[in-house]
Amino acid sequence: MALFAQKGGRKDKIECYLAVDIGTEFIKCLVFEKQGKVGVVLGKGLARHSSGSMRGGMVINIPEATTDIKQAVDAAVKDAGVKPESLIMSLPGDLVESLVTTVHYRRARPEAHIDTAELKNIVYKVQWKAYEQIRQLMAGQAESQPDVKLINTTVIDTRVDGYKIDNPLGFQGGTVSLSIFNSFAPLVHLGALQTIADELELDLLSVAAGPYGLTKSLAIKSPEFSAIFVDVGAHTTDIVVVHEGGIVGIQSFALGGYAFDRALASHLKLSLERAEQVKIDYARGLLDKRSEAKLRDALRHAALTWARGVANALDEFNHLDVLPNRIFIGGGGAKLPEIRNALMTKAWAKDLPFAKKPYPSIMELSDIPDLSVREGLSLDLADMVALGLAHLMLESDTSEDVVGGMLRSIVLSMQV
Repeated sequence: MALFAQKGGRKDKIECYLAVDIGTEFIKCLVFEKQGKVGVVLGKGLARHSSGSMRGGMVINIPEATTDIKQAVDAAVKDAGVKPESLIMSLPGDLVESLVTTVHYRRARPEAHIDTAELKNIVYKVQWKAYEQIRQLMAGQAESQPDVKLINTTVIDTRVDGYKIDNPLGFQGGTVSLSIFNSFAPLVHLGALQTIADELELDLLSVAAGPYGLTKSLAIKSPEFSAIFVDVGAHTTDIVVVHEGGIVGIQSFALGGYAFDRALASHLKLSLERAEQVKIDYARGLLDKRSEAKLRDALRHAALTWARGVANALDEFNHLDVLPNRIFIGGGGAKLPEIRNALMTKAWAKDLPFAKKPYPSIMELSDIPDLSVREGLSLDLADMVALGLAHLMLESDTSEDVVGGMLRSIVLSMQV
C-alpha cells in the first residue's frame, strides 16, 4: 500500500500499479488501481520505440529503451494523476519458450487416500522435469546452454486413473497424472527489464509473457473451455491455444501489422510512414469508397499471407487431435477487417485438424473480467496485452486451487 494523491484533490490509501507492454513498435502503459479483487484503469501512456533501442521485441540498447519507456510511463502517470511505485512488464512471445510437462505417477498403494505430502511430491517431480526439458530445448537452439528463469506457470490438467478432477486430495487410485504449463525466458532479457525498472526507480514485481497474460485474463474458468487466441502486434503475431480450460502452448511468427504497411507502400508507391497512416485511416473508416477499393486488394493478399503464418504456427500443436474452432483476435493489427476475413476463408485451415469450421471473432475489452476504465479514458485493441498484465496482478490475490497453491510455493522454493 502507498499513499497517492488522486485527481480532484482526494487523498486515499490506494494500491496503484503500472502495467507496461513493451511491444515491438510501441510501448503501451496503463496505470491501474486495485480495489479488492477488482481494478480500475486510471491512465494510459503511449510511446514509440526509437530506432536502435529494440530488435524484434528484444532490448538491445538499455539507455535508449529506458528513455522510451519512461516517456510512456510519464504520460500514463500524468493522465492518471497518481504515481505508482511498482510495475509488471511483458516479454513478447517470441522471446519466451513454453511447454507442457506431464507426469504419470504410479502409486505404490492405490487403496490409500492421496494426502498433502504425496501431492506435493508429485508437483515437485513435474516441475523438475520441466526445468530439465526446457534446458535441453534451449541448449539445442544455442551454442551454449543459456540461463533461464521460469516466469509463468499454471496447472492445466489433473487426473486420477484417467478421470479429470479439480482436487485430488482424498481420492484413491493407482495413477495420478498432472500436466503443468510453464513459460521460461533467458536471464539476459529479464535482466534488461530489471535494469530499466531500476533506472526508472520502480519496483519490478513480475514479468509475464504478453500472450500468457492476455489469454489468462480472457480464458473462461471452465474445464470445458477451448479456444485459440491470436494477438497481432506490429512485427509479430502470437498464438495461444487453450484446451479444456488449460493453456497448452504459445507460438509466434514474424508477421504483424507492419507487413500490411509494406504491402500498401509497395502497392501505392508510398513511404512506410505514409502507408501506415493510410492503413490506420482505412481501419477507422475515414477513407472514401474509391480510396478503400484501391487498398482492399493489397490488404487482402497480405492478410492471406499472414493467415498462412497462423496455419504454420498452429501446425506446431500437432499433439492435439483436434484444434478448437473458436478463434479470438486482438492486438493493434486486429483493427483491419481483412485480418478476420482471412481466417474466415477455407484455404488457410484445410490441412489443420479442426472438427468444425473455425469461427474468428474480435476480442472485446469487456471480455476481461474485474477491470473497469475510468470515465473519459479511451482504450482499444492495442491495449489488450497491458490489460492482461493488470488482470494478472488482480488474479494473484485471489484464492487458488489446492494444486495451484502447491505449485506456486514449490516454484518459489526452487528459485531461492
